[in-house]
Amino acid sequence: METSASYQSYISSMQNYQTTEGRKNYQEPFSKQFEDIYNQAQTADINLKNAKDFLEELSSTELQTLQKYSGLAEAIDVDAISTEGAYNLLMHDNEQYDFNNDGVAEVGISKHMLPVPTTMPVDVRNAYIEAMNSLDDKDKLMSMMLTFDMSRIESHINGTPYTPKTIDYTYLNSRVDSILNPKPPAFTSQETKESIRTFWEAFEASYTGDKTKTEESEEDSAVAKFLHDLLTKGAAKFLADFNMEKIQAKIDEYRKKLIEKMGDSPQAMQEIERMVADFTKQLMEELQASLDSSEEDKPGSIDAIIKSILKMKDDTSAKPLEELLSS
Repeated sequence: METSASYQSYISSMQNYQTTEGRKNYQEPFSKQFEDIYNQAQTADINLKNAKDFLEELSSTELQTLQKYSGLAEAIDVDAISTEGAYNLLMHDNEQYDFNNDGVAEVGISKHMLPVPTTMPVDVRNAYIEAMNSLDDKDKLMSMMLTFDMSRIESHINGTPYTPKTIDYTYLNSRVDSILNPKPPAFTSQETKESIRTFWEAFEASYTGDKTKTEESEEDSAVAKFLHDLLTKGAAKFLADFNMEKIQAKIDEYRKKLIEKMGDSPQAMQEIERMVADFTKQLMEELQASLDSSEEDKPGSIDAIIKSILKMKDDTSAKPLEELLSS
């Protein structure tokens, strides 16, 4: 394996990068055969200088495995590929690299953007990877557009040499702003905006190291709302509202599971709505029974309700309320 400091630093970070489920599922049928070839390459101490020689020694079946695993459309012609293309063919996705610094990674004869640009500073790269790992596949794929180097288009249009940009915090911030606040006639769909906002919030939290502070702030806000609602509504009304929120969540989950099981045909939906109505009635009867058995707005009932609700929360979220009760 190549040993340059920049490459080793990059793949060290990339070991933490989680690829999309779609990519994993595509490669899975070929993964065992690929790992056999990969292990042979590691034993041979593969590098840019000897990668093509190594490929020359592989059987047609092994070359086909590399083709399928990498997602190449055409059979591998070793003579037609570069040293970078040969080396990257023998690597996992998170070990591929843009060695000639032209903005793309060659894998066989194909050229593609890496999921994490090699020109990212280490601190930005690590925060970017952590943020991307927190996203679902849709948001992850949407957010990848942020790292597209616009100077590639400029060099192509102007016929000038391409010099890769450093994809640092300032660059990402500018790209996010241009997507969230497009200048007419540019337009960004609401779905794209939501994905980019989700990424940027996760990235900012990781990059600035304010995740704990943010979580604590959200907890404090939740506690404040909890107490305000409790004191202004009265114990019984608060308990009713609190339980209604839980009931609605249960109803939504019940309906979702029924649709997954029965489908969404008109006949199925009619039966599902009947079953949901029965389920709702049952939950409402249970709620009414619990309210009837409570002592409405008696002294001490607020403390009792808080303590009963605390039993449903973990120790961390309960602590501020417990301190309040003991003060």
